[in-house]
Amino acid sequence: MTPRVYGMLLTGAGVLALSPDSVLIRLLDADVPTTLFWRGLAMAGGLFAFLLWRDRHRPAALASALMHRHGWGLGLLFALSNILFVSAIKFASVSDTLGALATASIFAAVFSVLFLGERAPPRTWIAAGVIALGLMMIAFGGAGSLFGRALGIATAAVFGATFVFMRAIGEGDTLPGLALGGLFIVLATALPAQLTDLPTQSYAATAGLAVILPVAFGLIGRGPRYLPAPEVSLLMLLETVFGTLWAWLVLAEAPTRTTLAAIAVILATLAVFYWREGRVNRQAAAELS
Repeated sequence: MTPRVYGMLLTGAGVLALSPDSVLIRLLDADVPTTLFWRGLAMAGGLFAFLLWRDRHRPAALASALMHRHGWGLGLLFALSNILFVSAIKFASVSDTLGALATASIFAAVFSVLFLGERAPPRTWIAAGVIALGLMMIAFGGAGSLFGRALGIATAAVFGATFVFMRAIGEGDTLPGLALGGLFIVLATALPAQLTDLPTQSYAATAGLAVILPVAFGLIGRGPRYLPAPEVSLLMLLETVFGTLWAWLVLAEAPTRTTLAAIAVILATLAVFYWREGRVNRQAAAELS
């Protein structure tokens, strides 16, 4: 198995595990600070427990990773993306938020050019322009508030930046940074959050988050070690499809026709774009060989 295929399998499995995330946020049925607190606690608790088990024979290495500036930078980006995501889910529909989140790959491509010095061919900017039209369709024709849909687009931008940051770290371990991100969320929301007297359904949803979030982000966090940041973001499209389906089945939250059309535009554009990218890469590899 090649590193590329291994990275695709890791990331794809992580995204599939993450797909019920939006539904669990809704089922938690709490305000934004409370939802973020329990989400951050589930994420930090699960990831720190795994790290303590994994590095039980080398605690100094774990402590060094947690104190490194890369870990703190990744943690801050990851915390911000989750805060924006939960806020978007609360103010807009699941399908609108996930439709906007599907554009993270284009944001990652743009940020790769700006911050990593990677070159982007004209087709990248053409795809970005078409996807911008899809985002406008969601922003002005989706369900929920315009503010919520704007938060969804902001979430995509920060997720794109997070994948680029992971890519920049290279072979570095991303899990300590992700665990710190969960801890930052807990610290930021501990005071305004409601910590008691939640419905039983909310605790059940928190338990679900405690299982899926560490597993999902643990797998996704390893993806950029084997794949370029835009390709990792592309695999996040699975969450758009399956997350919308979960919301439709579990919450009876049907997307608007405009949102479905926008998602179709975004997915089709990215599919064509990355199909073309793969073809160009295969031709270049053939010429080198």
